[in-house]
Amino acid sequence: MTAGSYVNRINTTREVKPVIAGWYEELRTAHADGKFLAWSYGPVPFEIFRAMDIRFEHLESYGAYLAARAGQEKLKQLSESDGYSNDICSYARLVRGVAMLNERGDKSSVPGVLLVESPDFVVAFRQCPLMATVYDYQKRLFNVPGFCIDTIPAHSEAEFQENLLYIRRQLEELIVFLEDLTKTKFDLDRLRQIMAYVKEAAIVRNLVLDLCKTSPAPMSVFDHFISLGPAHSQRGKKESVEYWKRLETEVKQRVDNGIGAIKNEKFRLYWHNLPIWFKVGRLSEVLARHGAVLVAASYTHELFYSHEPEKIDPEDPLTSIAAEEAWQSWLAADSLRTTEQVQKEIEDYSIDGMIMCSHRTCQPADICEYDIIDIIGRRLGIPGIVIDADPTDPAFYSDAQTETRLQAFIETLEAHKKWAAAS
Repeated sequence: MTAGSYVNRINTTREVKPVIAGWYEELRTAHADGKFLAWSYGPVPFEIFRAMDIRFEHLESYGAYLAARAGQEKLKQLSESDGYSNDICSYARLVRGVAMLNERGDKSSVPGVLLVESPDFVVAFRQCPLMATVYDYQKRLFNVPGFCIDTIPAHSEAEFQENLLYIRRQLEELIVFLEDLTKTKFDLDRLRQIMAYVKEAAIVRNLVLDLCKTSPAPMSVFDHFISLGPAHSQRGKKESVEYWKRLETEVKQRVDNGIGAIKNEKFRLYWHNLPIWFKVGRLSEVLARHGAVLVAASYTHELFYSHEPEKIDPEDPLTSIAAEEAWQSWLAADSLRTTEQVQKEIEDYSIDGMIMCSHRTCQPADICEYDIIDIIGRRLGIPGIVIDADPTDPAFYSDAQTETRLQAFIETLEAHKKWAAAS
């Protein structure tokens, strides 16, 4: 813990920065290294790319990478000059700016660390309608082949199973598409090994999540946000398993020694929706000053990286991949299912309050946030607040407004605890 800081940061997460830097350097040198490069949108099956030795940029991961770096504002300005409204997904606007610079051959107007090579093809998973739109636009912009995986909105177990089979069939078609494009035979045994690593890493990751149910919480959601880096860039690699094992060792040591993620834990909070990537550090300090720690979040605990790894069957990798994609689609389409999942996390992690983040340019993700607060409040007596922001665009965020609202929310939590103790 640095002098003056209320946050006790996890040391293992310091490994993430060079890992991510190395990943993007591989994207920048893909063609020089004789590799195919894909640009991808939505929760696409990275494991299949890895099995075919295809390097891949990912819209959301790339947007998060760009968001906190000097020069990213130039990318947004470029996309807006090309007709992109500033209300359009800020991830898409950032990547559109990169595409424009590549198209023009102008790589000097922003730092080179922000750029990657133009794609040989594009792949999308249509969980969000915009993903398909961005995919189609950039496919035509670069004049390259593309493949878009469709999904069926599910509202029941039967519809989930139908969607699973529907997605699996498309994964088989994706493999044929990639074989034709790369002139490389797909190696099913390699995908099985990759999925074995995915399963092993996800099992260890779940052990880390379980350790955070203790009090004081040894690790905050902000540390989990950072750990999404290797969860994406190293998914299906032995290095990912090793990262999560090192993280588990450190977190377990904290639990054994009663070391918390913040100085003085008073309130345990839940975060719903995307991170605010350019404010991760500041928000962690703001909350910690009030004795509040984020211990669970929809983005890290429900949506990504195989939340039920015991169901992964490396011998049937395509079904395992399709099941994870179908699960994410179910949560995205069914607010009642989402509410049940939020309630489970609140009960499992002994949550005192909810922070819902309403993102200006990712409005599909904002649906039913007030309803979730209302339902959980009536069921469990847990208060919640909605703050306004955007995952990558500072134009839609105010430090003063957000921090004033958070302070008022903490005061509500304090009053709520006093009332509960007196009842």
